[in-house]
Amino acid sequence: MERVVYSVKDINTYIKASLTNDDNLKYVYVKGEISNCKIAATGHIYFSIKDDDSIISAVMFANYASKITFTPKNGDEVILLASVDVYIPRGSYQLFVYDISLEGQGNILLELEKLKKKLASEGLFDESRKRKINIYPKAIGIITAKNSAAIRDLIFNIKRRYPVAEIYFFPASVQGENAPKELLSAFKKSQEYDLDTLIIGRGGGASEDLSAFNDEALVRAVASSKMPVIAAVGHEIDSTLIDYIADKRASTPTGAAELATVDQREILQKITYALEDMKDGLISRLESMKDMTSSYKEELVNALKNKLYNYNLRLSAYQKQLIALNPKGVLSRGYSITLDISGKPIKDAKQVKPGEEVTTLLEKGSIKSIVEE
Repeated sequence: MERVVYSVKDINTYIKASLTNDDNLKYVYVKGEISNCKIAATGHIYFSIKDDDSIISAVMFANYASKITFTPKNGDEVILLASVDVYIPRGSYQLFVYDISLEGQGNILLELEKLKKKLASEGLFDESRKRKINIYPKAIGIITAKNSAAIRDLIFNIKRRYPVAEIYFFPASVQGENAPKELLSAFKKSQEYDLDTLIIGRGGGASEDLSAFNDEALVRAVASSKMPVIAAVGHEIDSTLIDYIADKRASTPTGAAELATVDQREILQKITYALEDMKDGLISRLESMKDMTSSYKEELVNALKNKLYNYNLRLSAYQKQLIALNPKGVLSRGYSITLDISGKPIKDAKQVKPGEEVTTLLEKGSIKSIVEE
């Protein structure tokens, strides 16, 4: 067998692809102690996470670090939400950290993960349960906070895209101690209406404020919704259980409005295209009919000409026959016709008696005579 020689980069690239494509290493929770912690001027946090037996390098980039509510330091017992990645130039693997919580808070994350697995085992997250969204809705329900940016964005974008849809608003707190109860109450109220789609969510916020959307009672209720549900909680990485249960998920209220409706401009464009197609079709058909009419006209004219020609031939023949049969034609050849007193032609001499008057017709004029014998 031919020997294959790889470069060092090839090996590291292959290892990176193997690790990053492993679903078991995407968005994993890791518990340990922070060490070698450094916060760069850019806002990135570089550190290691260790336990009694092992240590792993980790990095939390500024866009995620800006969302956490405490400053990590050496010795902190934490739970990370991260993915495993490989730094190819050095052939080292590390954790890309999306969220970090102190251990007490981390226990909540572990409980959440436990509930997530439980619901998944019941098939509540299965794609086969997902329903298609009617993008031509008569009525859309919205569950979110009153006077929030989310409700303003949703109403504006729904009306902009599909103004004929009716909007029903069921206000509820989206964070705080009473949020799960209010969200559940608003959801139950929404089920009393004939809605095509229900949007439930908020306009973003810190990840620790998303707990209401992980409430088991609310999640199970949403799973039983009689109409399709779009979740718009507003986090890409920190998915809530509502995101998994919903038929569709949007990262922003605007995105939810786009999932829930068709843009009227698309409808008008389709109508315009359809009218253009109809117009082109009618023009083509009229041109075809015009060509057919022209062809039929030519055929009709030719047929009439032939008929007239044949009629003229026959008329000429009849005319010749009439001329030949016309008594005046006989007279022109030197013959005459004799009529009795009643004007009848005399064919036999026995038709007249002596003394009777007869008339002889010539080509030019006539002669009256008295029969003597």
